[in-house]
Amino acid sequence: MKILSYNISWSKQEKIDWLLGQKGIDAFVVPECGNADNIAVPEDYSFFWTGDFDYKGLGVICPDNHKIVLPDWYNENLHYAIPVIFDDEYLLLAVWPTVRKGITSGSYISILLDILEYYKPYINKYKTVVIGDYNVISNPNSFQRKESPKVFTWFEENGLKSAHHTFLHEEIGKESRFTYDHTGKGNCTFFLDYAFTNTEVKDYKLYSWEESNRMSDHLPICVEV
Repeated sequence: MKILSYNISWSKQEKIDWLLGQKGIDAFVVPECGNADNIAVPEDYSFFWTGDFDYKGLGVICPDNHKIVLPDWYNENLHYAIPVIFDDEYLLLAVWPTVRKGITSGSYISILLDILEYYKPYINKYKTVVIGDYNVISNPNSFQRKESPKVFTWFEENGLKSAHHTFLHEEIGKESRFTYDHTGKGNCTFFLDYAFTNTEVKDYKLYSWEESNRMSDHLPICVEV
């Protein structure tokens, strides 16, 4: 099973079309995705979406070549997370923890931890991939340094490993490349996009700016399990 995650930064149809042009992908996780009134996907795809604004939420797009189920334990009140079951075997937990003034409370990290705790029984039940833009900075010297270790500790205690760090033999906080370029000039960069899993990582890819045509301030990541 192959999953591609890409925060597309301002939802446009051309970005969705680029994503769907990537071959052999079983699921696309799309932070900053518009809803079904704002983007079009082919009829032979399933499209799940959650968000507070029609033009900017979390989307999951899947070609209909698997048995795909949105489970009845899906919690729409978590900002934002979408669980999708594939072939009664795999749980894709798409995440984009998002702070919304007047709607959410707490930080990106506390929101993500709430998501993980709620879905913990199902994460443990299935072969799981938790993937998306975590809004968690890996650098131990960042402003999140007091909170971010809580996320990585949670995954370790629950038997999930980072696909990037496992496959490329890198340490969290010491990545050779980043996934987010805040200014577009390479002078304010962070590692924010992750895939944690409790099953074997068969392949992993962090795309380049050239491959993704710099359509976003994030880079796509792709994991195969």
